Amino acid sequence: MRSQLLTLLCILTFLSCGWGLIDSTVSFVQADAVAETKYVESKPDPGKKEGPKQYFEDRSSDAPAPGDPDEIKSLAIAQFAYSLLTLIGAILMFRLRKLGFWIYVAGIVVGLVLPIALAGVGALNTSFGAFFSIIFAGLYWLSIKEMK
Repeated sequence: MRSQLLTLLCILTFLSCGWGLIDSTVSFVQADAVAETKYVESKPDPGKKEGPKQYFEDRSSDAPAPGDPDEIKSLAIAQFAYSLLTLIGAILMFRLRKLGFWIYVAGIVVGLVLPIALAGVGALNTSFGAFFSIIFAGLYWLSIKEMK
């Protein structure tokens, strides 16, 4: 019998990985459009004491997307591999298979190492999801006794 914690973790992982697969596919297919991400400078508001926040039109962080379409494609491949491996691991854990935990951990390693290998240390800002997955791995570890 699967615990509520394991069920919740798996469902959240399914959603996250599904989004990651879609996002990486779109980024790979439309790398040229992603490379043209524009910097948006906000206008100062005279009523506020703080200066305007500056940001980039980017869905993942305050850092701009890389301007090189080839780098975007390589990061999209890394994200796709990470999302696919963690999804496979979550599916197996949902079916109470212990092997799924180790595949999930392998996916996390791929999500941390592959962006650095393909695009350098600057790619760490794109692997935020992999850092968050480490917390999930710890939570999955709590449920590992349920798995065969």
